[in-house]
Amino acid sequence: MNPGKFCPVRVAVAEPPLTRHSSPGRSLRRGIPGRPELSMASRGFRPASPPYSSGRQSGLIPDDCTQETLSSRGGRVTKPSSPRTSVTRTDRFRRKPSTPRGRRTPSTTQHQVQTQLLNQNQTQSQNQSNSQSQSQTRSRRARYEEAAESARSGERNYVHSHGDPRAELKRYNSMPNVVLSPNGGDDQGGEMELDEPPSKQLKVSPTVKHPASQGQEQEQEQEKEQKMLSADSPAPHSQYAMVKQLDTNPIGDDQLAQEVRTIYRGLAMVEHKCMKIDKEQAESKAELSAPQWQALISIHSTLLHEHHDFFLASQHPTAKPELKMLAEKYSMPARMWRYGIHSFLEVLRQRLPGSLEYMLNFIYVAYSMVTLLLENIPDFQETWIECLGDLARYRMAIEESDMRDREVWAAVSRYWYNQDADLSPDVGRIQHHLAVLARPDVLAQLFYYTKALVCVRPFPNARESIILLFSGFRGQQYTLAPALIATHSVIFNKGSPTQFVTLANNYLAILRRDIPRLDRKGQEGVFVMSSNFAAILQYGEPERVMAMEFSQTQHTAETAYELALHWTGNDNTEMIHNPAEVISQALSETAIRGSALAFHSLSIFLDYWNDQSAHPGIHTSLAFIWCLAIHPLAMQQLEPMIPWLKIVQYLNTQFLPDTNLEAIARNSYPELGDGLPRQLPEDFFIRGQSWSQLYYSATFFDGAPPEEDRPFIEKSGMDRPRRHRCLWLGVRISTFNRWITYNCLRPEKFEATQLAHDYAPFAATCGGLDSKS
Repeated sequence: MNPGKFCPVRVAVAEPPLTRHSSPGRSLRRGIPGRPELSMASRGFRPASPPYSSGRQSGLIPDDCTQETLSSRGGRVTKPSSPRTSVTRTDRFRRKPSTPRGRRTPSTTQHQVQTQLLNQNQTQSQNQSNSQSQSQTRSRRARYEEAAESARSGERNYVHSHGDPRAELKRYNSMPNVVLSPNGGDDQGGEMELDEPPSKQLKVSPTVKHPASQGQEQEQEQEKEQKMLSADSPAPHSQYAMVKQLDTNPIGDDQLAQEVRTIYRGLAMVEHKCMKIDKEQAESKAELSAPQWQALISIHSTLLHEHHDFFLASQHPTAKPELKMLAEKYSMPARMWRYGIHSFLEVLRQRLPGSLEYMLNFIYVAYSMVTLLLENIPDFQETWIECLGDLARYRMAIEESDMRDREVWAAVSRYWYNQDADLSPDVGRIQHHLAVLARPDVLAQLFYYTKALVCVRPFPNARESIILLFSGFRGQQYTLAPALIATHSVIFNKGSPTQFVTLANNYLAILRRDIPRLDRKGQEGVFVMSSNFAAILQYGEPERVMAMEFSQTQHTAETAYELALHWTGNDNTEMIHNPAEVISQALSETAIRGSALAFHSLSIFLDYWNDQSAHPGIHTSLAFIWCLAIHPLAMQQLEPMIPWLKIVQYLNTQFLPDTNLEAIARNSYPELGDGLPRQLPEDFFIRGQSWSQLYYSATFFDGAPPEEDRPFIEKSGMDRPRRHRCLWLGVRISTFNRWITYNCLRPEKFEATQLAHDYAPFAATCGGLDSKS
C-alpha cells in the first residue's frame, strides 16, 4: 500500500432505538458532500434517549452522523431522517429487547468479560510465577465471577496485540462493525464507506445504550454468565451416562409370512385389473383422453409398487428359504414385466403418436422402479438388467426427432444387454437383442442372429428376424458382408444348387480379396466363421442333426476327450470310401452347404498365415474342429471336408523364437505370464454357443473385464497369446493321431497323416465350390 493513499473503509453504524415517531419501513437519507443537512432536532424530532456526542473526538468515529460527513473524499455517510423515514440495513446490528435470547448478537458486557479474561492471560504470561500460583489457588468459577463483576462496574480493557489470534473476535463483537473494502467501490449492503489513511488505526467506541435497555441487558447478561459458569462446573455423573441402544422389535417369521400374504392379495387384485384393462385397450381403437391415460399409468405404477413391496418382504434377510422361493415359484419377475410393463407399453405403442408423451412418462416410471429393484433385490439381477435393456430399447425406438438422443438410448440399452450377456452368455434371447441394436452393421447382425439360434438356450423367434435381414440381400453382391448374407439367405431358404454355388463362389472371391482389410483387428473374421458354423448346425432347426450331437453333451471336457480316444486310435485310420455319398445320407442339404461354405472359408483364411487379421478367424475354426474331435459322431460326418493339409502348414509357420513349447504341450490353456489377460477378444464371441460348451473350463472367464472395459480394438501384443492358443489346439488335436501328428523334436513339428492326404482332394472341391481362385 502506497503511503499517503487512503484506503476506503466501510463502517456499519448502530442506530439508537426507534421511538414511536420513527417509521421502520423506510430507509435513511444519505448525506451529499457539500450540502448542509438538517439535524434531527431541526426536523421536529426529539429522541427518547439522550443525544449522542456530535463532535468528532480524536481517533474515534462518532456514533451520531447527523452533523456532517466524516470524509470529504467521496465517502458515503448514512444520516438519520425525518420521522417519515425509516432506518437503513444497519438497524439489524442494533440489539432489540424483544429479540429471543438465543438469536441475539454478542453484547458489550459479554465482550468485556472476554477481553478481561484475555488481559488476565497476558498478565499471567508476563509474570509467570505469580500467575502459576494464582491459577492453582483460584478456581475457574472465581475467575469468571471476578471478570463479570469488573465488567458490570464499567471497566473496559481492550487488548491490542498483533500476535493475539483472537483480536479479530474482539473487534467483531464491538459495535459498530468496521469492514475494510479492498476496491473502495459502492456496496449494496447499506454500509458506509469512508476513506481513511492507511497509517491511522481506527478505534471503535462502544455503542451507547438507553438506560432502560441497559438494565434489561445487564439482567440477561447475568443469566448468561450463570449458565456459562454452570456449564464450566463439573456436571453430575448422570449427565454423562451412556445411553443404551434403543429396543428393537424384530419381525417374526409368522408376521413376515402374513405380510407377504397380505401384499400378494393386493398385488393379485391390481394385476387382474391391469390384465383386463390392457386386453380391452388392445382390442379397442377408441382414442383416450388425458385423464384416462393418467389413470392407466397410475394403476400400472401401483402394480409396480406392489411388486416392489412383495420382493422386499419375501426377500427379507430374516425370511426363511421357503418364503424366499415364493418369488421364483410364482414367476413374479416375469409377471411384473409382462403385466406391469410390457403389455401396457404395447398398448401405448399401438396408439402412437398420440400416446407419445404418456409412453415417455411411463418408461421413466418403470425404468426408475426396475433400477430400484436392481439395487435392493440382487437375487434376480439378470432379469432386472434385461428389463432395463428392454426399456432403454423402447425409449430408443420411439425417438425419431433427435438422432443424438436415439444413439444415447441405443448405447444405454447395449450397455445393459452386454452386462446380461456376461452373466448369461448361453441365452439366445440376449443375443437377439444385441442383433437389433447392431444396426446398421449387417455383418454383426448376421453374427448375433445366428448365435441366438445356436446358443445353448436358443431363441427360436430370431428366425423371423433373420428372414427380414435376408430379404434385403438377394442376388449377387460386391462387398463382403452383403455377399455373405446373400449366400446364407440361399442356404436358409433352401435355394437351388446352382444359385448356391454362384453366390458362394462370389463370396469366396471377395473374402480372399478383403481378408487383409478386415475390421476390428480381424474380429470380423470371427463373425464370418461363427455364422458359417451356425449354417452347419442348420440355424437351430427342429430336426437339426449336427446340433443334436453337441446339445446332448452330458460329460465334462476331460471325460469326452477320454471317450473320443477309443475310436480315433492309431489303428482306426480307415478312409471313408465315397465320402460325398456318406455325407449326403447322414446330413441335410442345409448342413452340407453350410459345411462346404465354412471349410472353404477356412482354407482361404489359412492362406493368409502371415497376416494377423486372419488369425482370429483361424483360432475360431481350430476351436470348432477341436470340439468336433471330442464329439466322435459329429466328427465322422465332417472330417472329409476339413482342409487338414493347410492346417498343418499353418501350424508349422507359427513356431517363432519366442514360442514356449512347454506351454503348448500342457493339457490346460497355455499361460505365458506376460501380464496379458488369458481371454482373447474372440473368446467372448465364441462362448455360449452349443458347439463351444466343452471348449472353456468353468473358471476360464473368472476375473474377465466387463464389456464396457474391453477395448473395441484389441491391444497390441495379443498376437503372441493367440499364436500359442492355436498351437495348443493343434497339439490337442494331434493327440488323436488320426489327422495330424506332433513331434517337438522334428524340424516340421506337425505332419499330416495318410488319412488327411486321402481326404485332401474331396476337401478342395466339396460342395462344388472353388476356394483356389
